[in-house]
Amino acid sequence: MRRYPHAIRYVLACILLAMALLGCGGETASDEPPPAAAQAAYDHVREGYQEEDAAVFTQDFGDVMFTDRSAEDYLEVVDQLKTALGDWGDEATYLGVEDGAHSWRVTFEKGKPMVVIVLDEEDRVSGLWFR
Repeated sequence: MRRYPHAIRYVLACILLAMALLGCGGETASDEPPPAAAQAAYDHVREGYQEEDAAVFTQDFGDVMFTDRSAEDYLEVVDQLKTALGDWGDEATYLGVEDGAHSWRVTFEKGKPMVVIVLDEEDRVSGLWFR
């Protein structure tokens, strides 16, 4: 009977090791790089975040993004994100596109959220999420 706790611990350790090696969820980088417009939007959001520059942060935003907010209002959002996530790190993995949503797994000072950018038919940002 005393062997079972050891066997269970061994199995759990193997599962945890496998999850760590697979990236805890199986996220994999896309085989394809992001389209130029998606990469440019990502780069501008990142630069605007780091520099706290509303004009840069929103430069690729479509009109729909300004329905209820001005470019300056987005600096308040950036401030809230910086409180929660800290500085934007250098590591980012493009995960691909699904239903028009381009996703990156990004390393921040305080976590690794997914940054999701949706582009409209004119390659303007119509959605931006930090998940």
